[in-house]
Parts: sequence; structure tokens; C-alpha cells
Amino acid sequence: MTRPLLSQGNLLTVVELDWDLAAALRTGFKDNNRLQVIEGDILKIDWSQILHPEKRNIVVANLPYNISTPVFFKFVSYRRQLDSIVIMVQKELAERLLHSGAGKKLKDYGILSVVAGNTFIVSRVCDVPAACFTPRPKVDSTVVRLTPKELDIKEEELFFMFVRQAFNNRRKLFVSFLKREYPSLFQSLSMQDQSYLSGIRPENLSPGQFLKLFLGRPLKD
Repeated sequence: MTRPLLSQGNLLTVVELDWDLAAALRTGFKDNNRLQVIEGDILKIDWSQILHPEKRNIVVANLPYNISTPVFFKFVSYRRQLDSIVIMVQKELAERLLHSGAGKKLKDYGILSVVAGNTFIVSRVCDVPAACFTPRPKVDSTVVRLTPKELDIKEEELFFMFVRQAFNNRRKLFVSFLKREYPSLFQSLSMQDQSYLSGIRPENLSPGQFLKLFLGRPLKD
């Protein structure tokens, strides 16, 4: 991807863990002063050192499938410095990011879906079958675009923890979880909302409803 991205005329920072590939990039583009190659682990390097401090950054990546989830949460943390993110991930993960909580395949709906739904506009660019690769992997892939949006809350980490705890109890009724873990929040709900929640599980709430609930807003306008 390096060559076509550089052809767009922008500054490009490449993060590569494999020292052989990093060396090849430095050698192959040694005369191009718009390329910066950083050799290291994307989960361990300081992102504030690789993102432009004054401009909105664009991320393009083929994410290693074994670290796609923690990298996604890095995107969440730094999304205010990002203009857009285009990534190729395992199709299963893409379905979780794209899931709105409506329809079938509720097994794909969880914390990734809720966090993505509240922090990004998520769109499918294309599916990439395993047959497109040599050697052929055992899974299909999907390219998705994440466009950051502002989350209407200051206590983001507490909200994410709330969602994570809810899905850790996904087999139980949501009211039971609230009464045990967040009794004051449950007591603050209207009778209408308490009744609405009485027979549902975490996967029955949309990403927007999770946020409304955490903020103490009516679940139904």
C-alpha cells in the first residue's frame, strides 16, 4: 500500500513490526522525504508521536487479526485526531463493528458493536474472500471505513466499563444486572423505562439506548 499512498502527495507514516520489512521500506523509498518508517509494535508505541498534532489524520491498514480488537480501542482513544480510518479486518470482527443491535445474528452483537456505534459511523467498503490471498487463509476479510463522531459524554471509560459489564451478564435479564451493579441508576429510571427493561437482555438494547441509559435519559423519546 505504501507506493499508491505516497503517490497522493501526502506525508505518510508507516508502522511496521517486522524489521526486514521496515528495512526494505527505508531502502526502497530512501529518496522520498514524505515517508517516515517506524519500526515497532503498534500497541506499544506512543501514538501521540506518530499522529500529526495540527491536522486530522487518515489511517489505512491491514490489521493483524490477532490484535484487531485492541487496535480498534486505540482508534477510539485517538479518534478526535483522526479524519477517517479504512481497515481490513477478519469478516467476523467487521460484522460486530457493523451490528446495530437490530435483526438477526445477535451473537455478533456485543461491546464492540455498542462502542463502535457510539463513536464512529461504520460502513462496509467491500468483502475480501480468502481466495484473494496466497497462501489462502482460513477466514474471509472485510474492508470497513470508520468515520469518527463525537460521543455525548465526558466519562467515556466508565461508559465502556458499563457496557462491558452488561455483556458479561448477557445471559441474564438486564434489570437483574442493573439492580445488582447499578442500583442507583435503576432507581433513577422512570417506571416506563423500568418496565421496558424488565424482560430484555443486553443484546436487545441498541448502541444509542445503552448511552441514553447510562446518561439517565428516557429510552424512548
